[in-house]
This record gives sequence, structure tokens and C-alpha cells, in this order.
Amino acid sequence: MELVTIGSLIKQLRKEKMGISRKKLADGLCSAQMIYEIERDQYESDPLMIDVLLQRMGKSPDKLERVLQSEIYYMIRIRDLLEKAILKGKKALAESILETYPLKTNLDKMYQYRMKASLFYHIDKDYDKALENLLVAIHITLPEFSYKKIRNYLISTIEMENLLAFERIKIEKNQKCDKILERQHLELCMEYIDKHFTDDEEHAKIYAKCAWLIGKIDYYEGKYISAMNICQKGMEGLRKNTMIYFMSPLLKIIVQAEEQMGITSEHSKCVQYYNILMLLRKFFAKKWYPMDTIFHNCCQKEYHLDYELFRDERKEKGMTQEEFADGIYQDNSSISRFETGKASPNKKTFRRMTQKLGMEKGRYNGYVVADSFEVMELRTQLDILEMRRRYMEARKTLEKMKEQLNLQIEENRIVVKFHETVISYYLGEVSEQCAIEKIKRLMKTVIEDNNIVFYHIPMRNEVLMINQLFILLNEIGQKQIAIKLMQCVLQKMYNSKISLKYRYRSYALLLNNYVRVCRKWNFAVEALNIELLCGKASMIPFCINNILKVLEKEGVSDTILDQWSIAVYYMSDLYFFDKEKEIYREYLEVNRRITIVD
Repeated sequence: MELVTIGSLIKQLRKEKMGISRKKLADGLCSAQMIYEIERDQYESDPLMIDVLLQRMGKSPDKLERVLQSEIYYMIRIRDLLEKAILKGKKALAESILETYPLKTNLDKMYQYRMKASLFYHIDKDYDKALENLLVAIHITLPEFSYKKIRNYLISTIEMENLLAFERIKIEKNQKCDKILERQHLELCMEYIDKHFTDDEEHAKIYAKCAWLIGKIDYYEGKYISAMNICQKGMEGLRKNTMIYFMSPLLKIIVQAEEQMGITSEHSKCVQYYNILMLLRKFFAKKWYPMDTIFHNCCQKEYHLDYELFRDERKEKGMTQEEFADGIYQDNSSISRFETGKASPNKKTFRRMTQKLGMEKGRYNGYVVADSFEVMELRTQLDILEMRRRYMEARKTLEKMKEQLNLQIEENRIVVKFHETVISYYLGEVSEQCAIEKIKRLMKTVIEDNNIVFYHIPMRNEVLMINQLFILLNEIGQKQIAIKLMQCVLQKMYNSKISLKYRYRSYALLLNNYVRVCRKWNFAVEALNIELLCGKASMIPFCINNILKVLEKEGVSDTILDQWSIAVYYMSDLYFFDKEKEIYREYLEVNRRITIVD
């Protein structure tokens, strides 16, 4: 995964994969000149703009690991606060944020109208005002939009959500009227989604919402089999990509359709899935957290703050602020302001800082370690296969990834060697001790081994190595060292100004394995909270299993333990965790004499 900037990644996608002009990509969003500046890394763009540009080319921005300046991260938090205010019904706060929201580009204007529509829909229940604002939002970034011309547009996930929300409100406003036009519009959206969104994760997120709306129309019209079929298609993408957000609405339509067709709950796996998701929501989700909001998505972004990384690198090199400032600033107060997020350096100063610390500008100026989106997609597949313990398939995927990597680059070699070690260990080809030694050698730039001190907040590649080392240390009986290792890295993440929501993939993985060993209720609950908050199910069977083990330790009744064991089984079944599914199937059927719906 060669060091490249997001700008060059966008340029590669635009020219080589899509074959489109800057003007075409920019249409309705911004000027072609801005795209030129973004591609040359001359423009510090809000991540929302980067997200939409990548989505317009069918790709998922969630695969990027990004380093942000404090003012850019501030805008992310403002949008979080606005969404939460609307969902919590805090109208005055939401209106205040909307009134002062900065409007630098058409995308900003579109977002403002989109969220005004959300406020009218969720708080005021004024469908006409919501539709009016959505229509403005749609036409700002999709000029003169009509469904007849939908194939002529580049439409991002966010812009497609505007279209779906518009159709949803029309459906709900006139439930008793014929939905012929709305269905035609949704079918055109579905056709566009299937053709345009080539990234599995991005496709799954938006396809599920469109399938749900079509399913709602079919259900209203008594076409129960059709409603079930389209919702099941929506479910499959979410299952494959371990997404929990929007799974419940799809299941609800299926369960209601089954009931209308006389299928009893005792014979329906979907009823089991739905009931368990509702149970988890009741006990572990935030009360304001939405189930079927079109504008909400699962979150698996990976963010870092530039000043935190610089500060940690400076300290790791034993350099004082005064020494670091020498040759860069006239006094160390400027360094102090930067390291506390109160100021950001200009490009010239930034370059001097990276040079003084011996850091890669490409890595720490915004961006992602990758050769291409194809490499990132293979990497995502590799992680999922290893998580699901499909190691032979993982080895084949790793070989495909190696073919596309420049192995002259040190970080690429480290990633490949690490995954080769993990796969070899789980296939019984190397011992625990051998695997530990190999991983420790790969981690020499991350951690001071003797004292378990982390030089910086670990990035995704480093997190995977830390997690595997933790598992292996437990395997050889070094539990206390393993626990200290995990406590140190989790504390490092806690101390960051970045919300844990924006470290989901790293944080959830580490926390769940830590809970598996420490068996503490508050951590087990926190692990489930973060899964539900981020709308992901990557760790869901393990989260529930941890809850079960803590309850077992506390001596609760067999009835309660059976309930949680059933939950582990069905969530493992829903998200293709085959090993866990079979373990709990045997336990429930043989040990507890409980019938499983298959």
C-alpha cells in the first residue's frame, strides 16, 4: 500500500477508472478548479466533500484512514451535534447550528437544506415543509434533476439519500393513495444503485434503504411475497458487510408479511433475528438512536488528529518543544498552540515539521496508505475472512493483494508479513511463540517492548498487530502482560480528542478481546454500545458472548443464560460467523434441549 494522498487517489479514480472530466465530477458541488486543487493537494477540503466525490465514483470513503487538522475535525463534530439534536428533538439547538452553518460550497448549501428537511420531518412533523426543503437540496447538487435523466448524473450516496427521503415522505404522507409513481422512481433509483455503486459496502448501505421503501409499498398493497423478497435482498448486503444499521426495518417488514401469510413465529428465523435486535436496542442502544432514518448511516471511519500524532512523535524522539521549534518557529509557544489543537501550520511550516521529525508527508498530511481502491477492497475482504476464521480463503486473498503491492515499501512488507504470520498460525503451521516473536519484530516502531509504552496512537495496521499479540500472549499464559498491553493502548485511545466513534474498527476489535479476558460488565456493555452506535455488527456475536460470560460469572439463572446463548447463535447465523454458530447450536440442542429454527 504505497503512500499516496487522497487527492491523487481521486485523480486516479476519475481518470483511469471512470474516464470523466473534473467538470463532470464537480457538477453541482463546486468548481472544476476546486477539484483540480483537491487532486493536487492544494485545497484543505472538508471530509464531507471528499466523501461525496468518492461516492459519486461509486466508492466508500470508509476505507480511508485519515489524518485531520483540528478545524476540519470540528466541522465533523458540528454535523454530529446537529444530527443528534434533531433526533433528540432539541429544536432550538438544531436551528442555532443551521443558522450559523458555514456555506462555502454548493455541497454545504445542500447539506443545510437537507438537515432543515430532517428537522421539519422529525420534530415538527411538517411533511410539506420537509418535502419543500428536500426538493431544494436535491436541485442544488443535481441541477435540473429528473428521473428521466437519472443515468446522466453522478450521484453520491448522500445525494441518493435525498432522493429516497423525498420518496419516503410522499409514501408516508399519502399511505392510502396509489404508489405507482413513487415505485417507478424507486425502481429507477435501484437500477442506478446496482449499476453505479461498485463498492460492496457503499452499495449495501444505500440498497438496503431503497429496498425497504419498495418493500413498504408492496406491503401496503398486500404483495407480501414481493415485499419479503426485496427486503431479503436488502438484508443480504448488510449481512455480507456486517452492518446492523437498517437491518431492523427490513426484518420488520418481513416479519409483518410472514404474519399476514400465516407463518408462525416458531417457524421463522427472521422473527428470531428481529426480536434479538430489538432486545439489544432496548438494553444497550442510546434512546435517541434511530432505526430507520434515511440520513443516518453505519460509521466505520478511521480518523486521527495531526497535532496528536506530531506531539507523540516529538516526545518519542525525546525532543522538547523548544528543540522542535528551533528552525520552524521563533518561539515554542506556537508549537504549544499547535499541539493543543488551537492552531494549524501552513503548508510550508507543515513540511518543515515533517522533515524535522523524519515523518512521511503523505501519511501525516491527510491521508491514506494505499495503492488503489482495489487494494483497499482486497484488504477489507482479508480482514473479514480472518475475522470469520476462513483462513484458506484469506491466504488466497492475501496473494491477490500482494500482486498489486509495491513490496519495496516497508509498510507494505510489514502488512504482508503480519497477515502471513496470522494465517500460518491459525492453520497450525507455526507455534504461538514463533508467531509472537515475528509480530514483535514488526512492531518495533510502535511500542517500547520492555515497558509497554506506545509511541503514538496506533493506526489500523498497528492495531491489528497489537490485537494479535494480545491473543497470543493469552494463549501462552502471559495473561497479565497481555492485559497491561491492552489497557495501555485503550487508554491511549481514550485520551485522544477523536471520538471513539471515529475509531470503530480499531477500538471495537481491541475492546472486545479485552472484555473476553477481563470479563467486566461495564466494558462488556460499552462494547455493545459502540457496535450499536456505529451501526456495525463486526463484533456483535462476540459482544453478546461477552455479556453471556459475565452473567454466567455472576451466577444468573439458566433461563437468562439460555436467552443470551440463543442471541449469540442467531446473530452468528445472521452475520455468517460459522464457527460460533456451530458451537452454540450444539450447546443449545444437546446440552439445553432447545429447538433451533433453521
